Amino acid sequence: MPVRVQSPAAQAKCIGADVGSKEVALAAADAFTLDTPVTIIANTQAVITRWLKTLPAGCRIGMEATGRYHERLAELAWRAGHVVFVFNPAKVAKYLAALRSRAKNDVLDARGIARYVLNESMGCHPYVPPGPFHAKMALLIQRRHQIVKQRESLRMSLADLPDCDASLKALKQAFKRLLAAIDAQIEAAYRTDAALQARRKRLCSILGFGGLVSAAVAARLSRTPYANSDAVVAAFGLDLRVRDSGQFRGQRKLSKQGNAEERRLIYIAAVSACNNPLFRALRDKLLAKGRSPTQAHCTIARKLLRIAFAVWTTNQPFNPSLVGTA
Repeated sequence: MPVRVQSPAAQAKCIGADVGSKEVALAAADAFTLDTPVTIIANTQAVITRWLKTLPAGCRIGMEATGRYHERLAELAWRAGHVVFVFNPAKVAKYLAALRSRAKNDVLDARGIARYVLNESMGCHPYVPPGPFHAKMALLIQRRHQIVKQRESLRMSLADLPDCDASLKALKQAFKRLLAAIDAQIEAAYRTDAALQARRKRLCSILGFGGLVSAAVAARLSRTPYANSDAVVAAFGLDLRVRDSGQFRGQRKLSKQGNAEERRLIYIAAVSACNNPLFRALRDKLLAKGRSPTQAHCTIARKLLRIAFAVWTTNQPFNPSLVGTA
């Protein structure tokens, strides 16, 4: 009889974790039933560390990205030498909905995530915790976005209150000072690494790339060694999802994976790049083909990411004469 060779995921112990703010539900994988035992522990460093010591070496532990609640378990498990996966919650939700379950709770989610680790994790990138620089950069860029969003929300909601003009003006100045303080922290973080700062400045040579966009892209590219520009486009969630079946041709939509703020910044860079005749001509050509302005700018955003990858890997500044060439 032929010998069946098990995959690394099947050979290692696969564990699913449903992480909440207070507790973590944990279950080992069982490919055949949904009745595997579930352990619930407190989401604290001491309790998680004790639980990790009970595991055999080289386990594969998966969890959904849940804001910041999953970070403690992911980092402690990684430090303990296990292979850790932080999954896209939308993908896991579709997988869980396909299982033979008539309910949804933490116990069932932990069992389902364990089976996802067993059956689907071979094509996923293992989790690696960010270093101090990348963690700080992600926090600063994300918090900056929240400040801008709240500023615009207040501006629109208070626009019809003329008696508050003086107070609103003072509030705008306070927001401006706060944003300037965050921008100063971003610049100070990059100044601590001369080589990284030099590569970031090369990214600034790309049309549409300012200080904030270059900081976000440089942080992303310096953390993950992407194989090609397609991987970069996919990491920013700007790759197209095809929905075809037989003669049916479905609508193409962006995957929207990855960090939403980074994707927004690249889109803004594409809009800004269209102020230059080089990319304005490309946008007009796309519009003439029937593309909407949003579709045209998304196409240009993908091109900017490919250019950024080329600038990053070659250590050469942006050369506009190469746009449109093979």
